[in-house]
Amino acid sequence: MLASRVALVLVLLVGAFAAGAAVANGYWQVAVAAAVAVPFVVVVLRTPFAGLLAWLLLVPYFLEQLTVDVHPAVWALHRIGVPTLLVLMIVNHTLGIRPSPFRLRGYDLALVLFLVAGTINILALAPIPSRMIAAFYDQLAVPIMFFWLIRAIGPRRSDINLLVLVGIWTIAVQATIGILSWVAPSVLPAQWLGRAGERTIGTFSGPAIYTITLVLFALLALYAAMSTVDMRKRLLLVGIVVAAQLGVVLSLSRGSWLGAGLAMLGVGLVYRRQISGFAIAAALLALILGLGPVGGLASVAQERLTTVDTIEARIATDDAAVRMIRDQPLTGFGYGNFERFDERYKQRVGDIPLILGGSAHNTYLNMLAELGIPATLLYLSPPMFLVVLSYRLWRRQRRSTLVDWRFISILWLAILDQFVVNNFLEIIHSSLWATSLWWLTLGLIAAELERLRPPQRDRSGSAAAALSW
Repeated sequence: MLASRVALVLVLLVGAFAAGAAVANGYWQVAVAAAVAVPFVVVVLRTPFAGLLAWLLLVPYFLEQLTVDVHPAVWALHRIGVPTLLVLMIVNHTLGIRPSPFRLRGYDLALVLFLVAGTINILALAPIPSRMIAAFYDQLAVPIMFFWLIRAIGPRRSDINLLVLVGIWTIAVQATIGILSWVAPSVLPAQWLGRAGERTIGTFSGPAIYTITLVLFALLALYAAMSTVDMRKRLLLVGIVVAAQLGVVLSLSRGSWLGAGLAMLGVGLVYRRQISGFAIAAALLALILGLGPVGGLASVAQERLTTVDTIEARIATDDAAVRMIRDQPLTGFGYGNFERFDERYKQRVGDIPLILGGSAHNTYLNMLAELGIPATLLYLSPPMFLVVLSYRLWRRQRRSTLVDWRFISILWLAILDQFVVNNFLEIIHSSLWATSLWWLTLGLIAAELERLRPPQRDRSGSAAAALSW
């Protein structure tokens, strides 16, 4: 295609010019970055999903660095990388290289209004607006771009297959690291241990972030397992799912257990005829826990379930958040300001003594307290709308052979798990990765539903309907 060749020539010229200018001025690091960026951009122009897969493969191992503003990984992988992918998709569509199925909807306007409202909130209420705007961009603006990026790409069968492979790799690595943190912690770097012997975090910054990653990719692997007739592949994929379940158990996170448990119950409803397979997987997991090198985990888990100190602290903090919302329901107290004000609102709750200190542990209460009710409703409008849309389309086309509703159901189960975990952890300020996974998953759902909405559109290209293993 002429447009594709023109774009390729332009990329090469810009890259060569940037590298030459950098070398001439002594900035060899920039020259190296330009030399690496040029082939990457060429690949993304031809295979847009490759950029997203690269992000998913690299970011889990740079999360600690992503918390440091000056680290180059922040700029390369997050601040510039994700917006650049979105811009490249727009260029692809404009030049006709890869026409996009993306259409602006009402919930896209709601997200734009949310970003505007958040910026105004920071300018009005933040003690240092410039610093907080940078945090808002990193923690919310860039993750929301995944919602648009996925829909702009319009994943195909081959893209979803590659996503499952990335998930298999991620589960294998993270589950191995999780087990090693219990049986051989000395072989792992300190930042991957967390509280060794108490929680399991993999390469992430906390157990909840670790588990929502495992659950999302395990659900995709499970869908792939049920979509193949090759028994060897099915057994391999079920083994990957069992490894992910083991990682969730090792996290010793009660919120993660609840979220993953509800997701697995949902799987039983989606695959009612194959429920015996899940029972076997659960039995294997119990056998591993009972006889394997982490056999003493049962007593640790029981102790974790009966610990009430952290529960009482969270109740006190959540009660303070509710009082803050009552005081400032429209504007909130300012993005990032929760811990500046929550101590003033803490008091005894029932028989629980007054507990000071600690941090927020509920994403949605924290957002309501910081940004107010209107902004929070704007933020939550896409998932609420997509739930209603999914139900309506399912009622109309549930018997259609053109759509695999199990794929969409699996994605909603991943959202359910993340929603539950988000009620036990303030995720937005603590993890760029977790918030990005939330919007990436919603983007996959929206991309599938997008193919079904206009009746005149060819629906045979649905990634789920065409997925084969």
